Amino acid sequence: MNGKKSKFVCMTLVFFLALFMCGSLLAAEEKKEGIGKTGTDPRDFAPKFMPYYRYTELENGLEQNELVLFGLIPLSKKFAMTYEIPLAYERDITDTDAFKNGLSNVPGGGVPLPGDLPIPSSDEFDGKETGIGDMNLRFFYRSDLDFLKCDWMFGAEFVFPTANEDVLGGEQFLIKPMVTIVRDIGFWPAPGAFLALMNFYSFDAWGDSDRDDVSQYIGRYFFMLPVHPSGIYLLPEVQAIYDFENSHFSAWIGPEVGKLLAPGRIIYVKPGFGVDSDDNSGDRKWSFETGFRWFF
Repeated sequence: MNGKKSKFVCMTLVFFLALFMCGSLLAAEEKKEGIGKTGTDPRDFAPKFMPYYRYTELENGLEQNELVLFGLIPLSKKFAMTYEIPLAYERDITDTDAFKNGLSNVPGGGVPLPGDLPIPSSDEFDGKETGIGDMNLRFFYRSDLDFLKCDWMFGAEFVFPTANEDVLGGEQFLIKPMVTIVRDIGFWPAPGAFLALMNFYSFDAWGDSDRDDVSQYIGRYFFMLPVHPSGIYLLPEVQAIYDFENSHFSAWIGPEVGKLLAPGRIIYVKPGFGVDSDDNSGDRKWSFETGFRWFF
């Protein structure tokens, strides 16, 4: 692994740990309670730690495994930050047509591969690579706006090119302005149901000139549905992605099922299925995710 990037990751983890502790103290001082019991409500700024594992297969044959550290740190009563660090990341491109045919890159276009993925020219590269992926930070501001009887949140996500190998990352600094709209679902028989619409516009601020420019709309739409008093819930997610650079639309559906084990302790599984007619794109074909939410 690149020594400078290893030091950067270690320093980043220490920084986030310190922030998390400060955020926990801040939440305790303000006697702030979480809005939801499952840690899934984006309006909930209670400190949260959520490690998860995800397997993804893309339409073009690329496969990847991720072990990710995710967490939320409240910075004030209305302002919070999340971090997402793929500490153990593996990509396998041996089944892609690009690798089989000796091409120089794997076509991108989707959320996992917004730009072309370069294929190392070294004879030692066997089509598989393991290391650290690109991390991101997301900042939320919860406004007092009550338009259409919804809660409105504004912010941005920043994706940093922290991958230790080119084939594991995007080699670009991405900025994603965000508007999130949340509305409680009053007709649902159980309390805690809501609809959340997260809207991002993703673009590359700078990066490697060999990678394609990024200009995408990414919509993430959640439906939180408590289904049993024991703490079982459904959280279907629909993603809609439009790539302006390639005039390409795709969608993905991920029905999450979770269980509240104890207050602030949740386990979940989340299969996912892509909706895309282009078999050689960088969009997702299917995925599987499982994780643990621990919030305070």
